[in-house]
Amino acid sequence: MKQDEINRTSSDLVSAVRNIFEAEAARDPVKAPQLKQALDLMLELRPDPQQPEARQVPGCRHFSRTLDLGVAGPAAAVARALRDLEPTLAWAQNPRYNVDNKGADFMDNYGWSGLGLTGSPAMSFGVLLLGPEVTYPLTSYESEGIFLVIGGSPEWISGDQPWREVKAGDVICRPYGGAEGKRPGKEPLLALYAWMYR
Repeated sequence: MKQDEINRTSSDLVSAVRNIFEAEAARDPVKAPQLKQALDLMLELRPDPQQPEARQVPGCRHFSRTLDLGVAGPAAAVARALRDLEPTLAWAQNPRYNVDNKGADFMDNYGWSGLGLTGSPAMSFGVLLLGPEVTYPLTSYESEGIFLVIGGSPEWISGDQPWREVKAGDVICRPYGGAEGKRPGKEPLLALYAWMYR
């Protein structure tokens, strides 16, 4: 994929996410301030000139299926852009996670990618991939978080609330210092994240 194609597709992806965030902000006044903050930071996103070479992790075997689910749902434009960018994506895992503290099944079914984008140091922007029947336990973060479910219908837990099912197109907001967990069912999960730091 040539660099100008990557640039154009990355721009399409960011525009598609912005459209969803803008619609959600107009629909939900509680989420609106956080979404507007993310929308402002997203204006700075651009292809990273120092992006690492494309790399996969074992969980990438689920990526195509999550995109199939995504193109059939409300985040279809995001899923289509990701499918085009797939050969360029550098996937990774949190270096603090390993078989000893997360288990072999989790490590075999988990990965994230920054999508080759960079911008403000106040934002992390990328996608999280989880295989079927894997639980990402309730974890707190020193950031504000926004997730857009692209493919899959996982259960999600926020703070002390009970687990609830979410679906493709849903936007989930986490307050600064808040906790969240997710667990896909029989289908894998792909979710876009926009994390904002103070």
